[in-house]
Amino acid sequence: MTKRPITADDLCKFKFVGDPQLSPNKDKAAYVLTHVDKEKDGYYSFIYVTDLNGNGRQFTSHYSTDKLIKDTAPAWSPDGSQLAFRSNRSGKNQVWLLHIDGGEAVQVTDVKQGVGDFTWSPDGSQLALTISGELKLTSDKEEKTEEKSDVKVITRLRYKGDGVGIYNDDRKHVYLFDIETKSFTKVTEGDHDFSQPRFSPDGKSLFYIGTKAEDKEWGYLPAIWKYDMAAKEETLFYQGNGYIMAPSFSPDGKWLAVAGHTRGERSQGNANVLLLSLETGTLTNLTENFDYTVGNLVGVDAKYDTAELRLIWNSTSNHIFFGATVGGDCQLFKVNLKGEVSVALSPAVASVSSYDIVSDDQAVLVLATPHSTGDLVTQDLNDVNNINQLTDWNQELYNEVHLSTPENFHYKSTDGWDIEGWVMKPYGFEEGKTYPMILQIHGGPATAYGNGLHHEMQLMASKGYIVLYTNPRGSHGYGHDFVNAVIGDYGGMDYEDIMAGVDYALENFNYIDHDHLFVTGGSYGGYMTNVIVTRTDRFKAAVTQRCISNWHSFYGTSDIGFFFTEWQHGHADLWEDVDKLIKLSPLHYARNVKTPTLILHSEQDLRCPMEQAEQWYVALKRLGVETMLVRFPDEDHNLSRSGKPKHRLERLQHIIGWFEDRRN
Repeated sequence: MTKRPITADDLCKFKFVGDPQLSPNKDKAAYVLTHVDKEKDGYYSFIYVTDLNGNGRQFTSHYSTDKLIKDTAPAWSPDGSQLAFRSNRSGKNQVWLLHIDGGEAVQVTDVKQGVGDFTWSPDGSQLALTISGELKLTSDKEEKTEEKSDVKVITRLRYKGDGVGIYNDDRKHVYLFDIETKSFTKVTEGDHDFSQPRFSPDGKSLFYIGTKAEDKEWGYLPAIWKYDMAAKEETLFYQGNGYIMAPSFSPDGKWLAVAGHTRGERSQGNANVLLLSLETGTLTNLTENFDYTVGNLVGVDAKYDTAELRLIWNSTSNHIFFGATVGGDCQLFKVNLKGEVSVALSPAVASVSSYDIVSDDQAVLVLATPHSTGDLVTQDLNDVNNINQLTDWNQELYNEVHLSTPENFHYKSTDGWDIEGWVMKPYGFEEGKTYPMILQIHGGPATAYGNGLHHEMQLMASKGYIVLYTNPRGSHGYGHDFVNAVIGDYGGMDYEDIMAGVDYALENFNYIDHDHLFVTGGSYGGYMTNVIVTRTDRFKAAVTQRCISNWHSFYGTSDIGFFFTEWQHGHADLWEDVDKLIKLSPLHYARNVKTPTLILHSEQDLRCPMEQAEQWYVALKRLGVETMLVRFPDEDHNLSRSGKPKHRLERLQHIIGWFEDRRN
C-alpha cells in the first residue's frame, strides 16, 4: 500500500519520548511521554515505567477538562520504592510522590510560586530544591495588602529573558525539604540566583551553582558552592571562568564532573567534560583533545525531550559517559580520568537526545533518526549496531506517512573548507523530472542541522520540493575552530559556504529546477536569509523568520544584545563602531532587495525582538518590495519548536503558501 504524504496536522499526532531515569537496581526505566493537544492548543505529558525488555506501563495519570497536565522530571528514591516527579496538576509545579507498586500520587510540596530543580538526598529523607523568591506556602493565611502597581521598575542590566519575560525581584534560592515533616530550610541567601543542587554521595554536603560576583550582569561567570549539612555553613568550592552545568559526583565521592569551559561567558566553542577534585579543588579538562562539543546541538522541530544535560559516572568511578555533537549526529561517548575518550558508543546517522547508563556494557537511550522523533532503546556499549527498541509510540503514524530520506554530501566552499550538507527528495520523486528547491538555514549560528526528524522539511518534501540544508562555518559538530570562524565575519565566509552549497547542488543534482529556488531560515538563519536577498535575486521568494535586520538596535532590545553583539562581531562597540554595526545590518542594503519576502515573527520574542521584523517590513514595503508581515501573539523565539500547536500549524501554512503562490 502506498504511503500518503505527510501533512502539517501530522505534527499534532507525534508522541515524544524523553528523560529516561533508571531505577537504583537498574532493572527499570522511568521516562516522560509528551503529547500534542490540538484542541487545548498545548502539550501534556505523563510518566511511564518499562523494564529493559520493553514491558511498560503508564505510571502517572491525571485528567483535567480545562488544563494541560505536565508530569516531568522522574526521580527514583534511593531505595527504589518511590518515584518523585514534578507536576502542575494542582496549579504551580510541585513535587509529587508515587509508590512503585502504584496507588495515588501524593503531593509533597505546597509552594505558592512552584518548585524548580529538585534532587533526593542519599538517605531518601529529604529533597534539595530551588524556589524563586521567598518561600510562600499555599497553606499560609493571606494577609491583606495594598493593591500592587502593575508598573515595572527596572534596575538590572539583564532584566528580561526570552520565554520568561521581564524578570521580577525574585531570586532563585536553594532549600532543603524534609519529606516526613514537610519543613523547609533555606540554604542560600542574597540577591543572587542558584540552581542544580546536588548532594555529595555521603550526604554530608550539598553543592550548587551560582555567582555572587558584583559584575555578574555584565559577564556571568558561575561558581560552585559547598554547603556543610552539619555546620550549616557555605563556602566557595570553585570559581568558574566560563559556563558550568550538569554537576555529577563520582560514586566514590572523590570527584565532581561538570560540563562547561573556561573561556569566559562570551564563547561558543566546545563545551568539555571538566573534572574537579573534591580534595584539592583542582580542575582538569578531560576532553581538551576531543574536538567536539558536549551536548546535543542538533536542531529539529519534532522533539520534546524534557531532560537536562547529564554526565553519568560508571559504578567504579573511572569513566564518565557524555553525549557530544559530531557532524549531524549526537552520539554517546565515555572518557576516563586520564582524558582518553572512547570511540562513539551509539550509531551514526542518529541523535541521542537523553540517556542513562545501566552498566559498562549497556545504556538506555532516546535515539532519534531522520525517520523517528526518538524512541527508548537499549544500546550494547560494546557493539554500536546492537540495539533493542523498547518503545514504538509513533509506529502507526510512520507506517502511514511517507518520510523522505536525507542524502548526505560534502562539498568545498570557495576557500577550500569542507562543508557538510543534506538534500531531501520530494514525495513521488521521478527520475528525469525537475523540482523546485527550498534552501533551509539554521539558527544559532552555533547549532547544527543533522540526523533527527524535521517535520517542517518533511512537509516541504511532501509538497513537491527538494529541500537543501547545510552546516556552514559557525555550526557545531566540526571542531572548535569551525564554530568560532563566524565570529567577526557574519555575512562573510558563512555566506560563501551557504551559496557554495546551492551551487554544488545545482551542479550535481540534475533533478533541481534552477529557475525555482526558494530560501528560508530562522534567527541567525533569518539574518542570513535577509543578507542573501540583499545580494542576489536568484531566489524566487524568501521567508525570513525571527530575524535580525539591524544590529545597532538589536544591541539594546534583545535579552542578549548588549553582550552578544560585541562578542559576535569582534568586540564591536555600540558607540565607537556604529558604522561597522550598520554595515553588518541587512537594513542598510534594503534598496537591493527584489525578492518577494514573507516575514514571520513572534510578538513576545525577546531574543530577536519584534522591532527587528518591523524595521525590515517597513523598509521593504516602503521600497515597493512584495512583502507581508505575519505576527504571532503570545509566542516567543521558540515558536517553531514548542509554540502553541495552532500557531505552529498556521506558521507552516504561511511558509508553504508563500512559496506555492510563487512557484509558477
